[in-house]
Amino acid sequence: MDCVYQCPGLAIFGYSEKKNWIFLPIEYEANQGDEVFLVDNNGKKVGEGVIEKILLKPNKTNVARVKALDISGEELTKARGFIIKDKFPEQVKISKSTEKHPSETYICHCDDVKLDEILNVIGDRKFISIDEIKHTTRLGMGACRGKRCIKRLKQTIGPYNIEIVGDATPRAPLSNQVSMGELLPHTSERVYTNTKKIKNKRIKVQSLIAGGGMAGCSVFRYMAEAGLKPVLINKDRGASWRNIAGGRPAFSLPALADIALKNREIFEDLQKIANIDYKAIRYISFAHDEETYKALDASRAWSDAYLVEKNNFVKEISPYFNPNLNTYNAALITHDCWQATPGRTIDLIRKIGLKNGGEILEDCELIDLFKEGSNTVALVKLHTGEYVEYETEHFVNALGPQADKFAKKLGIETGLYPVKHQAFITRRLPMLGKDNSTLDMLIDRRKYKGFSAVYGQQLAETGQIIGCASPAVDPMETDKDLRINSKDFMEIVSEIFVDWIPQLSSVGFQAVWSGYYVEPRYIVDADKGLMIGLRGHGFMLSQYLAKLYVDKLTGKEVPSYFDDLSLDGPGLYEAAFK
Repeated sequence: MDCVYQCPGLAIFGYSEKKNWIFLPIEYEANQGDEVFLVDNNGKKVGEGVIEKILLKPNKTNVARVKALDISGEELTKARGFIIKDKFPEQVKISKSTEKHPSETYICHCDDVKLDEILNVIGDRKFISIDEIKHTTRLGMGACRGKRCIKRLKQTIGPYNIEIVGDATPRAPLSNQVSMGELLPHTSERVYTNTKKIKNKRIKVQSLIAGGGMAGCSVFRYMAEAGLKPVLINKDRGASWRNIAGGRPAFSLPALADIALKNREIFEDLQKIANIDYKAIRYISFAHDEETYKALDASRAWSDAYLVEKNNFVKEISPYFNPNLNTYNAALITHDCWQATPGRTIDLIRKIGLKNGGEILEDCELIDLFKEGSNTVALVKLHTGEYVEYETEHFVNALGPQADKFAKKLGIETGLYPVKHQAFITRRLPMLGKDNSTLDMLIDRRKYKGFSAVYGQQLAETGQIIGCASPAVDPMETDKDLRINSKDFMEIVSEIFVDWIPQLSSVGFQAVWSGYYVEPRYIVDADKGLMIGLRGHGFMLSQYLAKLYVDKLTGKEVPSYFDDLSLDGPGLYEAAFK
């Protein structure tokens, strides 16, 4: 009789003519020994019986074995159910009522709007807009959104010689009403990796870093050198691997200029260990108006730089520079700048970390984060597809564009957001700079055609020009597909670079790509485990910031400005020379 309880529609019955048994599905309470009326599909009595046994089944559709008392043979098949005798309903008697009950006409059943209410609003008028009725009586504001009540009103109000004009704002019916609780973002929601609630393998580590860009790898190196045995989780090549390879101390804030200079020293030390294509270069920032000129001039107080007038551009910048270009009135040429190959730099930093006891989990994805006491637990999907939990006393979020998402899992609001930036590289070229050297980093900081800066330099290793453009309005480019390179970007870099050096008009693009800057502020906070929001300056600032991060973590003295970079600090906001 398995089919009797397995049928989801309770439409299969079993019969034993030999023993006068009927097997009926049951999903309500009944007891063995109950006397019952056997009924057909219409509830009409066809016989009597007694429940001999109730067979309990795992799906909660049980089977009652009923012994028929007064029918047998084929008559058994007329029984399709039973009703316990003392619960059998009395026959309904219908009689004409003489009572009078007051009745009201409801037009809107969702919000209980009566016809009298609507007539009271209309008054002596002969026509009224449906929007006025909606906003004075709430008719049409319920779950059906007016799909039923507005038609009902027009039909009902016809005999009153009142015209309903216009249409309500079209809205779809709320066929599935969603509660606020269902939409409430729960930052503590856990991610489960299987349906059987099998616990994942857990590994305890001293420190854990998520994010394998310049910031994360730099923290990895200095943590390893400090004996903190860090484990680095890296999913793919972040924005640091795709940046345009430059660094400069030309900032409007002395603190940022100091950080940049310290980074240059670290780059020079790395070059002594292995070739990272480090080369000292200059940054050339053009002044297009008086405000920019004053900001550039003021920065000379804390940087090795000098101003040149536009009639000296060909001599000081490039012999190929356009002598007829009148866009700029001067330029600041800053020394102590550098270039290096991003991939080689990051690879060397990682090797130093590995040599000092660190471990790298390559091609591994951070899935979830949660707190257990004072420790952080990270759920990681390994390269093999296995899910493993890493528990650590110190977790470092260096996730770049995904930093805010995982910070929220730990109850931290950063206010950061990713902004798409696009870059290009040309084919190989002869050296175009001063004295037959590389073309230095040229920077146009005008707000022009939707962009706030266009900049680029020539790589010493290959002679290629590599450049970028920053969108003027950050939210316009936020979260756009990295694979799409906009026509606006291609046009602006072509215009600016050809304005600088007209001969570049015949040079082809070799590649165009995109990456994310994380805005709007730097956040370096050892207490909260944050190394994020580096605004596209990760390649030029990360290493020294990472050193200060580890110094702070291990109780060493750090510059006073380091505390400004904490999440609760005032920040170091670079505006003029971003």
